[in-house]
Order: sequence, then C-alpha cells, then structure tokens
Amino acid sequence: MKKQGICNKKKKFYGLITVSEKGQVAIPAEIRQELGINTKDKLLVIKREDCKGINLIKAEQIDNFINQLTK
Repeated sequence: MKKQGICNKKKKFYGLITVSEKGQVAIPAEIRQELGINTKDKLLVIKREDCKGINLIKAEQIDNFINQLTK
C-alpha cells in the first residue's frame, strides 16, 4: 500500500549539496540539464508530509496542471 507523502519512484543519487549561510543551495548541473531547469526558472518548494525532506517542482508544471483542470 502506498503511503501518502512518500515517493516510491526509483531514485538516482546526484551528489551532496551544502546549504550556505544565506540558506541557499546549488542544484547539481546534471539534474538541472536532465529536468530542463534553467536560470531564472521558478521552483515551488513543498515540505514532504513525513518531514524528512522537500520536493521541488517547476512552477510552469503547476501552471500547466491548473490549465488542464480548467479546460
């Protein structure tokens, strides 16, 4: 049974990142290229239900989803 808030998809390790003093992180180039994340793209930050991490979703994907719902 799938638990709410838990991603059961295959995962790929892209390396470690460090949170700066300003709270910033750099997304590794490989995953940015793979997902088509470009400079100035907006990402939605969502805390996981299990409080063990976050999810990042491109804002344009949310826009596309909402547009599909309203059609």
